[in-house]
Amino acid sequence: MRVLTAALPLLASGAALAQANGLIYPNPGTVCDQVGRVCYDSYGPSVGITAEIYGPDAGNTLARNLSQSSNSRDFRLSTGQACSVAERTCWNDGWGKSKVATGLTQQLFGSVQAAKQVSRGSGLCSLSRGSMRVFDGGCTLKQVKQGSENRYEVKLENGNRYVFKQQGSNFVINDGFGGNWPATFVDHGNTGIFRFGDYKLVATQNNGAPASNANGAVGTALGNLLNALFK
Repeated sequence: MRVLTAALPLLASGAALAQANGLIYPNPGTVCDQVGRVCYDSYGPSVGITAEIYGPDAGNTLARNLSQSSNSRDFRLSTGQACSVAERTCWNDGWGKSKVATGLTQQLFGSVQAAKQVSRGSGLCSLSRGSMRVFDGGCTLKQVKQGSENRYEVKLENGNRYVFKQQGSNFVINDGFGGNWPATFVDHGNTGIFRFGDYKLVATQNNGAPASNANGAVGTALGNLLNALFK
């Protein structure tokens, strides 16, 4: 294993923290791989930091490699650890994603993200725009829970997908065409009617018990219905 000893005086003067596995932490939010001679921040591989730590040649090499790669900023270190910029998490078992690298995640992203919990189900959905029915048929339902936040997805058989994202006690809908709309909701037991823009989406749970609407508040009713639909 080659270690770039010429960079050590610079790194020491910058109070870099050397790790036993060949990584160094020059500053909060930065990780450098001594073997690959590449530095990373919370946005992925960094040409500027790489050039600062390992010299302009290393920075130029990284820039060329990035120009020939995909748009993904996720990366894998020489230690076998992998980090996802989108998920703001690193894992000790690479893309197996079963063992969170707590120290590395905190160094790069500042906190350890809660593990995602995914649930799936099915139902019947109809979608109308104004007075025109544009879809009536089956749909797949998914809930993604991470910490206290939830995201619910409804995918119609025609391929259109609608995402209900929690924002505090309320929800907004991200449709498959880039739209972002506040949602209103009417509870009809195990059927819910969602309105956003000039659309109405009716989702009915297959073989499920009615959702609870104990306190009558729209935000709570929406959450209860979605939890019933997606459990």
